[in-house]
Amino acid sequence: MKRLTTLLIGTCLVSAPAFAQDGGLYPEPSSPDASFLRVLDVENDGARIDGSDVDMNDAGFSPYIEVQPGTVGLDIGDDTSEFEVGANTHYTVIADEGETTLTEDAVEDSPAQADLLLYNLGDLESFELYAVEAETAAMADVAPGAHSGVALKAPLTLTFELRQDGETLASLDPVTLERGTGSTVVVTGNAESAELGVAKSTYSD
Repeated sequence: MKRLTTLLIGTCLVSAPAFAQDGGLYPEPSSPDASFLRVLDVENDGARIDGSDVDMNDAGFSPYIEVQPGTVGLDIGDDTSEFEVGANTHYTVIADEGETTLTEDAVEDSPAQADLLLYNLGDLESFELYAVEAETAAMADVAPGAHSGVALKAPLTLTFELRQDGETLASLDPVTLERGTGSTVVVTGNAESAELGVAKSTYSD
């Protein structure tokens, strides 16, 4: 389900009024080929991305840092890594149990849509991220350690539940999805201890 745009337009959803500007809009890069990179680490409070110190929010995300194509250095605690990044792309480095993995975020970067991403840091292999108001799954069966994303018409507010075989394992407070912004859901735990976290994408000044 790479894209849910057409599924949630004009159905059972009532979107909030549109405004001329929404908060947290995707920034214009300082150079035409720049990319953005952030860290997802639920165990550490901070990191250094390409020489810039960043702090993690409650969901484990740092803000995105603008980077140039090529080699980008990352320091988390005593561990140092380097990654090769391309142009005009959003990236997340997932740090989990001492391992770091570079992933390319499924970001459409559309001024008329909201990007919704999901990272599975838990053990669940089959589940649905269910949008209650739409009565449909936004994403499903994202493998452990993997991620997915959809672009939704915005603005709108959705309540998400983590469901498996019809049972609700965890839920989030209603999430407001604004035009030109991204929000990321994080799944942790297993069927007995599943948890959901969510954070809006932010960018370092």
